[in-house]
Amino acid sequence: MVDAERASRCRRRLLDDAHSLVAKVEQLVVERGPLLRGAFQLRGTRCGKEGCKCNQGELHTTAVLVVSEDGRRRSFYVRPPERPEVQRRVERYLRLRDTRVELRKIDSDLLAATDDFIDALAEPHTPAREREQGDGRRKRRRRR
Repeated sequence: MVDAERASRCRRRLLDDAHSLVAKVEQLVVERGPLLRGAFQLRGTRCGKEGCKCNQGELHTTAVLVVSEDGRRRSFYVRPPERPEVQRRVERYLRLRDTRVELRKIDSDLLAATDDFIDALAEPHTPAREREQGDGRRKRRRRR
């Protein structure tokens, strides 16, 4: 039998998920790039000069871009004037990656809501002759 209340809840869920999906896609398509695939990191380093503050524990800050090339991680030094732009491009890349993860979750939720909706509306098929008999048992016909 059709569960109208459950079907109604599923419709609402489907519409909510569809709105979320559209909002996430809109976030994606407004991005114009360029992006940098990788991770921007600030690392502490020692210069090795005698009497430098880094020998007492106050390390120098070095910015690097860490990328994966052919399955290997590589680090590239980022010069101070380039740091803000490199960091901005990496952050935009990471934001798009996060949006992709969210899209995947919304997709999964949409499919689950669709399955629930179908289950709420579906009913088993009962042949007409069984409906007419009422008790659901089949009677055998005699062959002449």
